[in-house]
Amino acid sequence: MKLVRDTGVSLKTIGAFISQVNQHMDSIATSAKEQSIGLGEVNIAVNQMDQTTQQNAAMVEQSTAASASLAQEAQKLRELVNQFKLDGSILEQTAALRTVVKTMARQSVQPLAQAAGARR
Repeated sequence: MKLVRDTGVSLKTIGAFISQVNQHMDSIATSAKEQSIGLGEVNIAVNQMDQTTQQNAAMVEQSTAASASLAQEAQKLRELVNQFKLDGSILEQTAALRTVVKTMARQSVQPLAQAAGARR
């Protein structure tokens, strides 16, 4: 009888351990699923960053090409302007004209700045 009782107790203990192992395996499976979902989200984010990086690189290339073209055009314009010869009186008139233009520009910007400040 004692042997049967001991066997029953041992079987109950083994059953409890099996139940604990099953609970642990369920926890591991749940954690693995959550990690898989998390890794999928990270993968999506990394792919989006890669696409953005590629787009930025393309825009940098375009900007570089546009800058080079603009530099060439500026050089051509400089060469054309250098063909003109101005005497001293024209240079003085040009300086006076520049002063007038700067003054007018400042005066036209001030009302805009004041209007923008009033809107805030």
